[in-house]
Amino acid sequence: MNKLLLTTALALTLTVPAYAAQYTNTGFDRYAVPKFDRVLQVDRNAKRDEQESQQVVPLQLTGDKGEYDSASGDFYLSGKVIITHGVEKVTTELAYGNVKTGDVWLEQGGTLEEPGTKLEGKWVHYNFNKKIGEIKEVSGTSAKEWYSAPKANIYADRTVLEEGGVLSRCPAKEHPPCLSVQANRFEIYPDEKIIAHDVKVFVRGKQIYSRKLWVKNMEGEGTRILPRFGYAGDNNGAYVKLDADWHFTEKTSASVGLIQYEKAGFKPNFSLKQDERNFSVVLSDGWQEDNNDWYKKETNLRLDYKPHYFMKGVPINYTGYFEVGKWTNDETGKDSRRREAALYLNHDPIFLFNSPNTVLNLTIGKKWAHESTSDDSSSTMLYYATLGQKLGEKLTTWVGYYQEDQTSSLFNLGQPDMEKEVRNGLSYAFDERNTFTIVNRYDVGKGHQYETNYRWLHKFCCWALELEYQQKQYEDKDHLKIYYYFYNI
Repeated sequence: MNKLLLTTALALTLTVPAYAAQYTNTGFDRYAVPKFDRVLQVDRNAKRDEQESQQVVPLQLTGDKGEYDSASGDFYLSGKVIITHGVEKVTTELAYGNVKTGDVWLEQGGTLEEPGTKLEGKWVHYNFNKKIGEIKEVSGTSAKEWYSAPKANIYADRTVLEEGGVLSRCPAKEHPPCLSVQANRFEIYPDEKIIAHDVKVFVRGKQIYSRKLWVKNMEGEGTRILPRFGYAGDNNGAYVKLDADWHFTEKTSASVGLIQYEKAGFKPNFSLKQDERNFSVVLSDGWQEDNNDWYKKETNLRLDYKPHYFMKGVPINYTGYFEVGKWTNDETGKDSRRREAALYLNHDPIFLFNSPNTVLNLTIGKKWAHESTSDDSSSTMLYYATLGQKLGEKLTTWVGYYQEDQTSSLFNLGQPDMEKEVRNGLSYAFDERNTFTIVNRYDVGKGHQYETNYRWLHKFCCWALELEYQQKQYEDKDHLKIYYYFYNI
């Protein structure tokens, strides 16, 4: 059961600014709220082997009426039936099975639950020991996602929605979902990806396109289906952006981002990606922005090594990347064949005081860079520490210390804004539709306030409007930005 819970919780991500890599300290990540329930992509095979070797937890059975054979392990329950197995729970009115094998049958249907997730089926067979099963006429919710299918098969490493499934995040009941994806078959891999076959995409019940294969990475930036538009500040002006991608195989894909700015002009980007279990390789060409400065990357090759643990029981994982390409500063005209590499050690989230509401995230790393123009090489250590605190369901606050030197005098792209920074933030969710966030950034080295960032996010049914106001004390300028986008999938 947990395979479907984990994947549906992550499957349909918001198209809000993506905080992609855990170790990133530039771009939108500077304003990210700490994650209190982060699940890292680690060596999944080792993780599965560990799960399979764990001692079997016995089933806990309750019901109004019941029969149990202690010799065989067979049981029969009726009435108000509750079956628990760790954090997993089944509720129904009629169930039978075997406590030794872990098999449970719900021939009149029932509900399977884990924290934050609920699955309902008209007929269910599930093996709690092997984590495999089958559900007929399944529907469910997880976080803000809705899904349904005539049949779901649960395996040790994936959950498969069969015979025509539907995924959507739209809560509308009086009209068709704003955006939904239908497919003959969904293969959902926990914390990793969704593979859909024979896909049709619908907007308000109207099909807008179809394709044979659709692959959604869990760490992706959300929908790439509909245009986005907004106002990107005084330097760039209004913009409209259209993203598209194509999956040639489950691991090989191409993408294009077409974006037109009122003042900055046309800034497209293209990429070709090979995504393997332990690493990914991306060949890209196009434009990127950092603090209103534009850079063109030509024939840029990047290799990312995904997080892995050193050994069982050690809560530290390692990850890194290598990147090489020709970079050009659009404003100065300076260019260089740049090589950059980094290695990071990340500690698992540390929950202080035995509370899930207080989390400490620690990262240490080292970065190397070389510029062909000046033939200069540089390296720097990186230290990140963020302490987050939930003060109820609506209020979250955090404070962090970040230390990192510059590795380039030619490019600001990917560079820290200051060598030593203290950052604190406050996020308040007025309701499920409105969230207000303030982030203060203080330059420790120069001893003054660097900037204050204010954000207000309002969600409509399936659309979002975000206002960002940057008060940049270091240059005595203010910037207003507006984003309007479709956040459904």
